[in-house]
Amino acid sequence: MKNNLSNLLKSLTLFCAVVLLFNYESNAQENGIYELNASSQFSRATASKSKTSDTRTEFYNLSQKLHPTAYLANNKLKNTYGDGDVVKLTLDDVASLNLVKQGTGNYENVELITITLNSIADLITPINLSSESGLSKLKYLYIRCHFDCNNEQIKGFVKNISNSNVRVFYTSVRPS
Repeated sequence: MKNNLSNLLKSLTLFCAVVLLFNYESNAQENGIYELNASSQFSRATASKSKTSDTRTEFYNLSQKLHPTAYLANNKLKNTYGDGDVVKLTLDDVASLNLVKQGTGNYENVELITITLNSIADLITPINLSSESGLSKLKYLYIRCHFDCNNEQIKGFVKNISNSNVRVFYTSVRPS
Protein backbone atom coordinates (compact mmCIF):
# COMPACT_ATOMS: atom_id res chain seq x y z
CA MET A 1 0.00 0.00 0.00
CA LYS A 2 2.80 2.38 0.96
CA ASN A 3 4.68 1.55 -2.26
CA ASN A 4 1.56 2.25 -4.38
CA LEU A 5 1.07 5.60 -2.65
CA SER A 6 4.71 6.51 -3.29
CA ASN A 7 4.39 5.60 -6.99
CA LEU A 8 1.16 7.58 -7.27
CA LEU A 9 2.80 10.63 -5.70
CA LYS A 10 5.78 10.37 -8.07
CA SER A 11 3.46 10.02 -11.07
CA LEU A 12 1.37 12.99 -9.98
CA THR A 13 4.49 15.12 -9.50
CA LEU A 14 5.81 14.16 -12.94
CA PHE A 15 2.42 14.88 -14.54
CA CYS A 16 2.25 18.36 -12.93
CA ALA A 17 5.80 19.14 -14.08
CA VAL A 18 4.99 18.13 -17.67
CA VAL A 19 1.78 20.19 -17.69
CA LEU A 20 3.60 23.24 -16.35
CA LEU A 21 6.39 22.83 -18.91
CA PHE A 22 3.98 22.65 -21.86
CA ASN A 23 1.91 25.53 -20.52
CA TYR A 24 5.03 27.69 -20.21
CA GLU A 25 6.18 26.86 -23.74
CA SER A 26 2.79 27.60 -25.32
CA ASN A 27 2.55 31.17 -24.04
CA ALA A 28 3.67 34.04 -26.27
CA GLN A 29 7.36 34.76 -25.96
CA GLU A 30 8.96 38.16 -26.47
CA ASN A 31 12.63 38.58 -27.28
CA GLY A 32 12.79 42.06 -25.76
CA ILE A 33 11.66 45.53 -26.65
CA TYR A 34 14.11 47.56 -28.71
CA GLU A 35 14.14 51.22 -29.59
CA LEU A 36 14.93 52.51 -33.06
CA ASN A 37 16.32 56.02 -33.20
CA ALA A 38 17.19 58.56 -35.86
CA SER A 39 20.82 57.50 -36.03
CA SER A 40 19.67 54.05 -37.20
CA GLN A 41 20.98 52.46 -34.04
CA PHE A 42 18.90 50.51 -31.62
CA SER A 43 19.06 49.84 -27.94
CA ARG A 44 17.31 47.48 -25.61
CA ALA A 45 14.57 49.41 -23.84
CA THR A 46 15.22 48.83 -20.18
CA ALA A 47 14.24 50.87 -17.20
CA SER A 48 17.43 52.56 -16.05
CA LYS A 49 18.13 55.65 -13.98
CA SER A 50 19.24 57.70 -16.97
CA LYS A 51 17.51 60.76 -18.45
CA THR A 52 15.49 58.56 -20.78
CA SER A 53 14.16 56.51 -17.87
CA ASP A 54 11.15 58.78 -17.35
CA THR A 55 10.12 58.67 -21.00
CA ARG A 56 10.64 54.91 -21.14
CA THR A 57 8.55 54.58 -18.01
CA GLU A 58 5.88 56.64 -19.77
CA PHE A 59 6.13 54.36 -22.82
CA TYR A 60 5.76 51.24 -20.68
CA ASN A 61 2.86 52.82 -18.81
CA LEU A 62 1.07 53.58 -22.07
CA SER A 63 1.85 50.25 -23.75
CA GLN A 64 1.28 47.88 -20.84
CA LYS A 65 -1.50 49.47 -18.78
CA LEU A 66 -5.13 50.24 -19.49
CA HIS A 67 -5.92 53.59 -21.10
CA PRO A 68 -8.73 54.72 -23.42
CA THR A 69 -7.95 52.68 -26.54
CA ALA A 70 -9.35 52.24 -30.04
CA TYR A 71 -8.82 48.82 -31.61
CA LEU A 72 -8.65 48.72 -35.41
CA ALA A 73 -8.69 45.58 -37.54
CA ASN A 74 -9.41 44.79 -41.19
CA ASN A 75 -9.47 48.51 -42.00
CA LYS A 76 -12.32 49.31 -39.59
CA LEU A 77 -12.94 50.18 -35.96
CA LYS A 78 -13.25 46.91 -34.07
CA ASN A 79 -13.78 48.14 -30.51
CA THR A 80 -13.06 50.92 -28.05
CA TYR A 81 -12.12 50.70 -24.41
CA GLY A 82 -12.30 53.27 -21.63
CA ASP A 83 -13.85 56.64 -21.07
CA GLY A 84 -12.48 59.90 -22.36
CA ASP A 85 -10.26 60.75 -25.28
CA VAL A 86 -8.47 57.85 -26.98
CA VAL A 87 -4.75 57.91 -26.12
CA LYS A 88 -3.84 54.51 -27.61
CA LEU A 89 -4.49 53.05 -31.04
CA THR A 90 -4.00 49.32 -31.44
CA LEU A 91 -3.88 48.06 -35.03
CA ASP A 92 -4.20 44.32 -35.57
CA ASP A 93 -2.92 44.61 -39.13
CA VAL A 94 -1.17 46.96 -41.54
CA ALA A 95 -4.34 47.51 -43.61
CA SER A 96 -5.82 49.46 -40.70
CA LEU A 97 -3.20 52.18 -41.22
CA ASN A 98 -5.54 53.53 -43.92
CA LEU A 99 -8.08 54.56 -41.26
CA VAL A 100 -5.44 56.56 -39.44
CA LYS A 101 -4.14 58.17 -42.64
CA GLN A 102 -7.65 59.18 -43.72
CA GLY A 103 -8.32 60.83 -40.38
CA THR A 104 -11.72 59.14 -40.07
CA GLY A 105 -11.54 58.88 -36.28
CA ASN A 106 -11.01 61.29 -33.41
CA TYR A 107 -7.34 60.53 -32.78
CA GLU A 108 -5.86 63.95 -31.98
CA ASN A 109 -5.00 62.88 -28.39
CA VAL A 110 -3.34 59.59 -29.36
CA GLU A 111 0.10 59.25 -27.80
CA LEU A 112 0.84 55.61 -28.70
CA ILE A 113 0.14 53.52 -31.78
CA THR A 114 0.75 49.78 -31.53
CA ILE A 115 0.91 47.96 -34.86
CA THR A 116 1.00 44.19 -35.22
CA LEU A 117 2.88 42.90 -38.24
CA ASN A 118 1.61 39.40 -38.89
CA SER A 119 4.11 38.39 -41.57
CA ILE A 120 7.27 39.67 -43.20
CA ALA A 121 5.13 40.72 -46.20
CA ASP A 122 3.59 43.46 -44.00
CA LEU A 123 6.91 45.31 -44.13
CA ILE A 124 6.22 46.39 -47.73
CA THR A 125 3.46 48.76 -46.53
CA PRO A 126 5.53 51.39 -44.69
CA ILE A 127 4.30 53.95 -42.20
CA ASN A 128 5.31 57.56 -42.79
CA LEU A 129 5.65 59.42 -39.50
CA SER A 130 5.66 62.86 -41.07
CA SER A 131 2.38 62.48 -42.96
CA GLU A 132 0.03 60.78 -40.52
CA SER A 133 -2.95 63.11 -40.19
CA GLY A 134 -4.49 64.17 -36.91
CA LEU A 135 -1.74 62.74 -34.71
CA SER A 136 -0.22 65.91 -33.28
CA LYS A 137 0.30 64.36 -29.81
CA LEU A 138 1.79 61.08 -31.02
CA LYS A 139 4.87 60.21 -28.95
CA TYR A 140 5.42 56.49 -29.47
CA LEU A 141 5.09 53.88 -32.19
CA TYR A 142 5.26 50.29 -30.96
CA ILE A 143 5.66 47.57 -33.58
CA ARG A 144 4.97 43.96 -32.62
CA CYS A 145 6.28 41.49 -35.21
CA HIS A 146 4.82 37.98 -35.24
CA PHE A 147 8.09 36.89 -36.84
CA ASP A 148 11.75 37.58 -36.18
CA CYS A 149 12.32 41.18 -37.20
CA ASN A 150 15.45 43.26 -36.95
CA ASN A 151 16.59 46.86 -36.81
CA GLU A 152 17.10 47.20 -40.58
CA GLN A 153 13.63 45.88 -41.39
CA ILE A 154 11.98 48.25 -38.93
CA LYS A 155 14.07 51.14 -40.21
CA GLY A 156 12.77 50.40 -43.72
CA PHE A 157 9.18 50.07 -42.48
CA VAL A 158 9.13 53.39 -40.58
CA LYS A 159 9.77 56.30 -42.95
CA ASN A 160 10.91 59.80 -41.92
CA ILE A 161 11.85 58.88 -38.37
CA SER A 162 14.55 61.56 -38.38
CA ASN A 163 11.94 64.24 -39.18
CA SER A 164 9.72 63.20 -36.30
CA ASN A 165 9.68 63.43 -32.51
CA VAL A 166 8.06 60.01 -32.35
CA ARG A 167 10.05 57.30 -30.61
CA VAL A 168 9.83 53.88 -32.26
CA PHE A 169 9.94 50.65 -30.27
CA TYR A 170 9.69 47.13 -31.65
CA THR A 171 9.69 43.54 -30.56
CA SER A 172 9.45 40.06 -32.02
CA VAL A 173 6.66 37.98 -30.53
CA ARG A 174 5.86 34.36 -31.26
CA PRO A 175 2.14 34.02 -30.64
CA SER A 176 0.91 30.88 -28.96
